[in-house]
Amino acid sequence: MTERSPVEILVLYSTGRGSTAGVAARIAARLRSKGVIVAVHTATELETVRDGVVDRCSALVVGSAIHGGQWLPDMEDALLELVPRLHDGTQVWTFSVSSIGASSTVLSNRLAAVIRPRNPDPRAVHDLRGSVDVRDHRWFAGKVSPGDWAGIGRVVFRLMGGRYGDARDWSDIDSWADRIAAAFTADKSVR
Repeated sequence: MTERSPVEILVLYSTGRGSTAGVAARIAARLRSKGVIVAVHTATELETVRDGVVDRCSALVVGSAIHGGQWLPDMEDALLELVPRLHDGTQVWTFSVSSIGASSTVLSNRLAAVIRPRNPDPRAVHDLRGSVDVRDHRWFAGKVSPGDWAGIGRVVFRLMGGRYGDARDWSDIDSWADRIAAAFTADKSVR
């Protein structure tokens, strides 16, 4: 039997066009820079659940792109397998990547200011809160390319003040990852 490497935090994500993959990679890199042992997997890599990574982690950072106001179906499916495997006390942090983040947006700033306070958590995050210790949920804006919105969607996007490009706020992502590392380290020292 081969020895498995330790994992302190598992970063699990689902991406549509790559924005969420970039956010997950940045979070993992930032956590590593703080001395945390991190594993990063996509939601479709369900062997992550089966090969014991979940059994070896003390915290989970899970996020998804938002399509139609909800997390992607592959993340919702992965959570059905993942949540029952979490041990008591596992810290869970969640994030969503959409047009409007907590600190940036691909839409007009005026529209974002109206939508932000009314933006409900995705159903998957709401369900997670009912079964595990979700410490925080953070919204990040993604990136949008001209081909991402088809037909009438492109017109609506432009009418909402949409701007093509990368709206990910890396300093906000780093700051959120730093808070995760601090909380994880504080909890780890108590154990």
